Amino acid sequence: MSGDSYTVGAVVRYSCTGKRTLVGNATRMCGLDGHWTGSLPHCSGTSVGICGDPGIPAHGIRLGESFAPGSRMRFSCEAGHALRGSSERACQANGSWSGAQPECGVISCGNPGTPSNARVTFSDGLVFSSSIVYECREGYYATGLLSRHCSVNGTWTGSDPECIVINCGDPGIPANGLRLGNDFRYNKTVTYQCVPGYMMESHRVSVLSCTKDRTWNGTKPVCKAIMCKPPQLIPNGKVVGSDFMWGSSVTYACLEGYQLSLPAVLTCEGNGSWTGELPQCFPVFCGDPGVPPRGRREDRGFSYRSSVSFSCQPPLVLVGSPRRFCQSDGTWSGTQPSCIGNKSSSELLRAGCETAKVNVLLG
Repeated sequence: MSGDSYTVGAVVRYSCTGKRTLVGNATRMCGLDGHWTGSLPHCSGTSVGICGDPGIPAHGIRLGESFAPGSRMRFSCEAGHALRGSSERACQANGSWSGAQPECGVISCGNPGTPSNARVTFSDGLVFSSSIVYECREGYYATGLLSRHCSVNGTWTGSDPECIVINCGDPGIPANGLRLGNDFRYNKTVTYQCVPGYMMESHRVSVLSCTKDRTWNGTKPVCKAIMCKPPQLIPNGKVVGSDFMWGSSVTYACLEGYQLSLPAVLTCEGNGSWTGELPQCFPVFCGDPGVPPRGRREDRGFSYRSSVSFSCQPPLVLVGSPRRFCQSDGTWSGTQPSCIGNKSSSELLRAGCETAKVNVLLG
C-alpha cells in the first residue's frame, strides 16, 4: 500500500508482492464521512490453489482460519453496521475467493422528520446510536416521548410525538355572574362580572388566564348579593322594612306623639350604601289652645304631653276643662274653657252640672 496521508481526499493504492495478484479495488479514497471508499482488496495465494488472506472488513467479524481450497470464510458486522457483499466466501481452486469482498457500513435510520407544531432541540446524526430530541412550540403540549434513538435495526425508537394545542377547558360561569370570553386556549383570558345587585368577593380575581400547564391561574369568582348595613336609627323613631338588599327601600316611622320632619325613603345602592336624607322625629305640636276672656292660662309649652291650666278672674266661674293635655294626634284633651259671670241660680246650677260632667269625663 502506498500513501501515508489519511486526511479527507487522501488516496491509497494497493499492490501485491511476488506473483500474487490483487483482487478488489486497487485504490481507495478517504471520504467526507471519515470512511474509505470501496472495500478492502486482497492478494491471491502464493501458489496455485492457495487463496490469500481475504481480510476483515472494518467493524466486521470473520469466522474461519484456513485459506486452503474448499475452505469457507463467514463474515458478519458489529452491532450498528450492515453487511454489504458476500457473507460467506469459499476458496476456489484458482486461488481466489468466491463472491464479493464484504464491507460493514454503518446503519442509517434516515431522517425522522419534525412533527407538526414541534421543533428539534438536539440531534447528533441519523446513524446507529444517534439521538434526536423535540419540544413542542409555545401553546402546545406533547403526548408521547420527546426523544428518539436510531436502533440497531435501522429504525427510530418509539413514534413521532404529537403536539396538541393547550386548552384549559371551560372555567364555568358563577351564579348571578357573567363570563366574557369563550377561547380557553393557552394565554387566552376570560373576564367575569356580576349581574346588577351582586358584587364579587374581594379576594377573588375578575380575570383568569390559561397557563402552559393546562390549568387556569385561579378559580371562577363568587358573586354575592349586595347588602347594605342596617340603616341608622333615629331618636324616637324606628325603621320600617327589613330587606337590606340592593334596590330595596326602607322608610321611617316615629313613636307615638312624634312626627317625621320629612317623608324619608332610603334606597340600598350598588355600592352597598343607603341614599336619601335621614329624617328626625319631633314631638307633635298641638297649637295654641287660647285663653278664655277674663281668664288666665298657665302652660309649659304646646308639644306632646304638655299641659295647660285655666282659671277665671273672680267672681267669674270656669266652665269647661280647667286642665288640658296635648295628645298624640295633635289635639288638646277636654273642652275649651270659658269664664261665666253672675247668673240666676238655675243657670249657675246648670253650668255647675255641665262643669261637673266635664270634670267627671276628664277624670
